[in-house]
Amino acid sequence: MPVGPSLRQLHAHKQIHDTGLGLAVNMTDELIRTYQNGTEDEVIQEVIALVDFWESRVISHADAEEEADGFYTEVENNNPELHDKVQQLTRDHDIMRQVVAKIKTQMENEGFSTQIIDYFRSLIIVNEIHSRDEEAFLLKD
Repeated sequence: MPVGPSLRQLHAHKQIHDTGLGLAVNMTDELIRTYQNGTEDEVIQEVIALVDFWESRVISHADAEEEADGFYTEVENNNPELHDKVQQLTRDHDIMRQVVAKIKTQMENEGFSTQIIDYFRSLIIVNEIHSRDEEAFLLKD
């Protein structure tokens, strides 16, 4: 699938990143409020919604960037000197996938604990650093 213009242009790609990051922060804050004031079932529903968000918005965005004929391939083909940066960014994606998988496994095996909140906060931090690096190294306006 050819790379769409929103992945190639700094302002559009940055908007995708910033919107996703803002939603992740808001949803994580809501999980914390629900943990403090809600029921266990409500907390579980918030976790499910957050996992779905990370998978459907952030990780699917990462998958699109990594496709065989996607954004990262295009960048590397046009700028072979960026190979190491692309590998670092791909590793960021892998870390996010691993953290989401860890959340799902913990919820299935042990249920909710405040460590789940820490995992979601970690995802936010990794995603923010990743997004700024991607914008600085791979995108031009």
